[in-house]
Amino acid sequence: MSETFAAPVRLDPKKFRVPRVTARGEPRAHVALKTLETLWFNTGTLCNLACQNCYIESSPRNDRIVYLSSAEVARYLDEIDRLGLGTKLIGFTGGEPFMNDDVLVRGLDAIVLTNAMKPMHTTKAALLALRQGFGGRLTLRVSLDHYGAAVHELERGRRS
Repeated sequence: MSETFAAPVRLDPKKFRVPRVTARGEPRAHVALKTLETLWFNTGTLCNLACQNCYIESSPRNDRIVYLSSAEVARYLDEIDRLGLGTKLIGFTGGEPFMNDDVLVRGLDAIVLTNAMKPMHTTKAALLALRQGFGGRLTLRVSLDHYGAAVHELERGRRS
């Protein structure tokens, strides 16, 4: 997979000096945040697969997006609590996501988007412990590109 990136586009800093007013002095559109039902964390771009159509080009060698730490996730969860946003579900996706039990300890539900491949077997005991401790509040959503092995493997590789 080739890695090509577009040059960054320079934005006129005058456009964003005043959050609610445009550079021409006109009121900027604004919608107040009242609730945040679900928050997704993209945990990184490292993955055991290199799927041809991956939206962020995750692969075993792509570490452009640095993994989130538990402390970083906790800061967002603290902000949700402080602002009273009513969040119920926290999702994790990315390369192959790292699960954060802090979400479950806080009484929130968690969903992890995973390819459920062999590396996940190393976390089997931890997953079983999470299920024992938190029951159905943790959901694993397994991503497939096709219900048939032949088409699925065209996208994700042999024996995926």
